[in-house]
Amino acid sequence: MEAWFEKNVLEPDFPFRLFINEGSCPVAHHWHNEIEIIYMIEGSVKVGVNDKMYNLMKGDILLINSGDIHCFMPEYNQSNRIVIQFNLSIFDNIDSAISDKKEIRLLFDRSKRLSRYWDSDVKAEMEEQIKDIIREYNEKKEGYKLALKARLYDLVVLLIRKVPMEKRTYEDENRQIDTLNRLENVFQYVEKNYSLEISLEQAAFVAGYSIYHFTRFFKKNTGITFSQYLSNFRITKAEWELLNSNSNITEIAYKSGFNSIKTFNRVFKEVKGQTPSQYRKSKI
Repeated sequence: MEAWFEKNVLEPDFPFRLFINEGSCPVAHHWHNEIEIIYMIEGSVKVGVNDKMYNLMKGDILLINSGDIHCFMPEYNQSNRIVIQFNLSIFDNIDSAISDKKEIRLLFDRSKRLSRYWDSDVKAEMEEQIKDIIREYNEKKEGYKLALKARLYDLVVLLIRKVPMEKRTYEDENRQIDTLNRLENVFQYVEKNYSLEISLEQAAFVAGYSIYHFTRFFKKNTGITFSQYLSNFRITKAEWELLNSNSNITEIAYKSGFNSIKTFNRVFKEVKGQTPSQYRKSKI
């Protein structure tokens, strides 16, 4: 399942990873099963999460829940962020009230996700936990996995006790579930059929809307039009082919769902800032 669905390969007994991303590299709309925490260490970046856009600055913390549809817009200033990802199965061995993974997921779902809306002392505590996680992960001293789990537990306690929650009604919760289910159906359809012609009418039918309502629905909840999403998705597939296959540019264009090489070259350059040929050469 892909907006696209990003499948992270994590250790079964320790489903955790940490890495640095540059803000100059755009990331198309996607989702994954892991919780994601963004910690800005330099510059700024715009992050879309579900139907909202956040402008992250140095020192900001952003919480992205399991299943949240999110993207990173390209930035042309110097920008770096720490990305922490972990699966909720990492909490399986907690013998306490918070061992219910559904409850933990709800915590991340209902918390005000951007640290700018927290009290300064709460933000400082969360920042300290994140810095400890970074240090333990980088040093990898004996017992570091236990230390990382301990910091994640402390982080959940902070969510429970101190991070402010969004006010949502039962109707809001049901509306969000319905929205994500409809989007999920569209993303699945695109994943299976991106190499073929996909019309707006087909996508609207899959979502259960008229074309008019689907157009507004999709833009509101992803921040981009369906046409933009489809093009970005196809470019992502083409990018993989350029880096991992010996197929020529024309073959890749048609395999990725573009009906002409001219359109493929134009859209690829709009998204990646280079032609497909330039992009392939730059990565060799």
